[in-house]
Amino acid sequence: MSRVRVLIADDHPEMLSALVTAVEADARFVVAATATCGEQATRLAAELPLDLVLIDVRMPGGGPATAMAIARLPRAPVVVAISAEIGVNTVAAMVAAGAVGFLAKGRIGETLPELLARCAHGEVVLATPTGAAALRAVLGSGRVELPEAVGGAAV
Repeated sequence: MSRVRVLIADDHPEMLSALVTAVEADARFVVAATATCGEQATRLAAELPLDLVLIDVRMPGGGPATAMAIARLPRAPVVVAISAEIGVNTVAAMVAAGAVGFLAKGRIGETLPELLARCAHGEVVLATPTGAAALRAVLGSGRVELPEAVGGAAV
């Protein structure tokens, strides 16, 4: 069985280190690369054979634009977002941009590898209290207004 190749992108060194440690502790995964901004994550996702990209929503250059750029690559890996900002518009914007998972920082603990494995195998995982409302927003309108902090545009 081949391991899921993961790129982890987060601009906070402590969080990045914790995510790498949690993912690498599970034999199903190998962390192929890390990134600290959206541009670097997009470049690495285009260059490396990856199965999954875990991206921080609020890192420089992160958010929906990065998720969309990665999800549209010819050999697109699964995109999973992670953030402490779990408002309906933020979650909906990431889903509309191509993320199949959204994980709330501080709420995933030891379940991170399991949630990522589910995403890697085709499940949509919105592990936030706002996940259902976000999904209804995306499915109901087909268009999501982004909060100013995410870019202020529509996806």
